[in-house]
Amino acid sequence: MSADIPNSPRSVRRMLATRLAIAGTVIGLVAGSVAYLVGTRRVEEAAFKSALDNASHFRSPEMKQLVVTRRMDRHPDLDSFLKSTRFAGIRILDPSGEVMTEAWEGVPQTLPSAIAAHRHPLPAPGGHHHNWLAASGEDFIQVVLPLADADGPAYGYFEGVYRLDPELREAQKERVRESAAAALIAATLATLLVYPLMLRLTRRTLDLSQSLLNSNIELMLTLGSAIAKRDSDTDAHNYRVTLYSVKLAEAMRRRDDQIAALIAGAFLHDVGKIGIPDHILLKPGNLTPDEFAIMKNHVLLGLDIAAHTRWLASASDVIHYHHEKYDGSGYPSGLAGEAIPFNARLFAVADVFDALTSARPYKAAMPAEQALSILKEDSGKHFDPAIVSVFETIALPTFAEIGHADSDSLLQQMRQTLYRYFQNSQASSV
Repeated sequence: MSADIPNSPRSVRRMLATRLAIAGTVIGLVAGSVAYLVGTRRVEEAAFKSALDNASHFRSPEMKQLVVTRRMDRHPDLDSFLKSTRFAGIRILDPSGEVMTEAWEGVPQTLPSAIAAHRHPLPAPGGHHHNWLAASGEDFIQVVLPLADADGPAYGYFEGVYRLDPELREAQKERVRESAAAALIAATLATLLVYPLMLRLTRRTLDLSQSLLNSNIELMLTLGSAIAKRDSDTDAHNYRVTLYSVKLAEAMRRRDDQIAALIAGAFLHDVGKIGIPDHILLKPGNLTPDEFAIMKNHVLLGLDIAAHTRWLASASDVIHYHHEKYDGSGYPSGLAGEAIPFNARLFAVADVFDALTSARPYKAAMPAEQALSILKEDSGKHFDPAIVSVFETIALPTFAEIGHADSDSLLQQMRQTLYRYFQNSQASSV
């Protein structure tokens, strides 16, 4: 089943191959797009240069006189000009942009109306305007040039519609296709060459990451075991309360990273008890007010311990706030309602349920049904009603699975849960 394991060799190969294939495809598409843009730009520049060269005819003194005196009505030079160039249409505009005369040669019927509909600012002397047009399967470039003497205002405008050479256009498309194909082939070859090296480096990184994950999980299990023994408890309580919390979080459709944070907090919720003096922590009877004040410090001590390990930083919500109550009567901050972090509210339900259903030196185990009834009575006071409502639906079958399991079985379930959620969280960041 290695295909289902985030960091298995098969999944690593698939992930790396997929990412490199995507990168190669993107490079090929980008290269093809650049080739297309460069080719298009060259065609536009060639068309504009041709238009500029041919427009010089309309800057002669004779043509200037005709334009200035507005005697350009169907000038015969326009027809001969069209026949001798690749221009499909020409318009001469006055300084305000009104058409003085125009001529068209074998153009699609829709082209003149498309030209008329395209309004554009008239360029200043020395400037130009050009626009790409398509009509009836042909490509055209519309070019507008000001007619002006040196350092003088425009006395009119030359507007030409240049027909692109179909063979040139097809050659351009072929170059684009060839460039894109070459880029894809180059990207594919580069991918094939880089893949083994990247695979080796990725495996090495994942091996180191897995080794670190293993060490961190073993550290968590060892620290949890030390807490249990310090409190005259067994590891089983930490296992059970963590597994209850995970089952409840799953039922509430929490994300994997949220459940991973919950696991860390649930398993280490009482880590601060390491710093509580034995005569208080192990006292068999009720604590005095002063002793209880010292006992409450285990929350802040635990928070300080977790803060020294970045990997355990996500546990801080549960460690800090698992003794808060929904009505605001808890400690250490007296938070109420949704001001209490969600994981702490969820953990409180699981923690109390396990405490009630577990045997301790000073009490017998309570039946699960009775414990659930107590949780429901304290809903809205000690516990978040929405969380209790969901817990009702899973409490009894989960208790049947976990409540009477021995330590070895609980440890096995705990390890599976730790690796599933922490490895998923780790894999999602790769």
